[in-house]
Amino acid sequence: MVSAKKASLVLSYLVAFGAFLALYDIADSIYFYPLFFIFSLGALNEWKFRVYLPRWILNAGGIVTALLFLLGLSLENAVKPFANMLLLLLAIKSLEDKKPRDIYQILLLSLFGIAVSTTFRLDLSFLLFFIYELFLGSVAFIFTNAYSNLGDRPLPAGFLSRYLRFSLAFPIVIAIATVPFFLILPRTQAPLFDLFAKREEGLVSGISNEVELGKVGKIQQDNTVVFRVYGEIPENPYWRVSVFDTLVNTKWIRTVKGKERSPGTHGWGKVYRYTIILEPTYDTFLPLLDYPVRIRRLEGIRTNFTRRKGGYYESTEPINRPVRYVALSTDSRPSDEPGSLYLDVPADVPLSIKRLSEKLSRGRKSPEEKLKAVVSFFRNGFSYSLEIGKPEGDPLEHFLFRSKRGNCEFFASSTALLLRLMGIPARIVGGFKGFIKNEYGGYYLVTNSMAHVWVEAYLKGRWVRVDTTPPYISPALRHISKFQLLRDAIVSFWYENVIDFSAQKQVSLFRNLFKDIKSLSSSDLKGALRPITYVLLLSILIYTALMLYLKRLRKTPENLYRLMKERLSRREGVSFREMLPEEILRQTRGKPYSREVAFIVNLYERHRFSPYKVTERELREAYRVLRKI
Repeated sequence: MVSAKKASLVLSYLVAFGAFLALYDIADSIYFYPLFFIFSLGALNEWKFRVYLPRWILNAGGIVTALLFLLGLSLENAVKPFANMLLLLLAIKSLEDKKPRDIYQILLLSLFGIAVSTTFRLDLSFLLFFIYELFLGSVAFIFTNAYSNLGDRPLPAGFLSRYLRFSLAFPIVIAIATVPFFLILPRTQAPLFDLFAKREEGLVSGISNEVELGKVGKIQQDNTVVFRVYGEIPENPYWRVSVFDTLVNTKWIRTVKGKERSPGTHGWGKVYRYTIILEPTYDTFLPLLDYPVRIRRLEGIRTNFTRRKGGYYESTEPINRPVRYVALSTDSRPSDEPGSLYLDVPADVPLSIKRLSEKLSRGRKSPEEKLKAVVSFFRNGFSYSLEIGKPEGDPLEHFLFRSKRGNCEFFASSTALLLRLMGIPARIVGGFKGFIKNEYGGYYLVTNSMAHVWVEAYLKGRWVRVDTTPPYISPALRHISKFQLLRDAIVSFWYENVIDFSAQKQVSLFRNLFKDIKSLSSSDLKGALRPITYVLLLSILIYTALMLYLKRLRKTPENLYRLMKERLSRREGVSFREMLPEEILRQTRGKPYSREVAFIVNLYERHRFSPYKVTERELREAYRVLRKI
């Protein structure tokens, strides 16, 4: 038989194992693996050797080591030392001879571990860890209670079964009961622990402070989701992230970073209103549909945002967690002044590129004609390729006159350079192009593989988009399966309805609820309540029928007696349903199974009329005897 101590130990070790998994990649690796090894040794010792170190030695060593961990605690690094300390304490507790209080402490430390993991994990992995700890932790707590009250004694099978059913039902009831609290309890507009959630490395994506020749092609082979979009968007969208004005060697950089006034929407043609959920990029850029007008609201982080010259947006703090913002864009081209900077060309531009610009300009007086000549030039003999190889000499010269193969930054850089040499202001815009529609969730995905750069040329007081890159589809997009889209829809639902359930959404939910109630007339209210009443009555009937059915299946003396009468009726061809116990004994006297019938009848009569209750062992034996009738 399983003892109360053994059951609680197994469950507590499983709970602690979940805490170790939750803190993986959060605690320092140099400590995580040794501490996990010690924890595993403690589990092995518990079942094989049961040799325990004196408690005072473990406590003294734990205090000293925990203090060393806490010395590294600071506002910039608060999570890792605390995670290290929790794992250390779990490892030490695994080496002790465990009393009920020690198991309670292991469960509490594991709960702290899950709480600490929320500073880095807000995705579905946290939900899995939470459900795992909720169920196992509840079961472990209840069995530890039994260990505390009963000691290390074997648990009868019936007792173990009842305890297990109750302990499994308990977390389900708790989970259902927490839903109203999730909806009504006050919450902050941004996470409380933003300060502790910073990481050193960001998302390698099309969101960047610079564009270097050959780098975008590497990004385009990655299908990591950068952001999700809800709302109406055009069929072939461009997503503006940043604007670059100066070419230095093989990099385009930003030197103009001043603030720009947000334009109005009056007379701007079609206006698109949409919502973006941006993944953590650990950068400050906020991607928007070209051409952005304004951001109406930014949620999920304590930061402000600014519109920069060039019509793109930046936050004042790095985006270190998923954020949500509502924005407006139009199909009308921007009209901000270009300035002389957008005509600058590097001093070391190859002579061959200058001659090409002169050739394309020859006989063409208007900027529109020159632009058309540049676009036509790239349509003849040029092709898109992610594999460029090592260029000979100047990369753009090699691209224009030798290979004629490259990815978008080669096409955009060459186009901008040629336009500037012709006297047309031009700038590079970095961002993304296109989307994948997720039919499962009714929203759009933008991934790293859609990273793109293009050119804007200033003509007749407007910035005109010039994209000379040949049409292409990243090979990475072909590997996105329906299963991945379904998984992403689940992730999106988690962000939208759990992580992103802000105070504003909370207020909106209750306002709409009260508004709908006030607007209902008495007839509407009756109409609304009628289906609810029907559903409630049907639920009660189904629940009652289920309980009655389960009651008939339970192993009780009443059900045993009933089953015996049903078997005798089938076997004898006479109804035993209304017979009294004495009549049943008389009717079966002399039959091969008369002793079995007498045993069951006596058991039933003792249950009904005697102060001495039937034990579970006797009941199991009676059901075994029933099979002989």
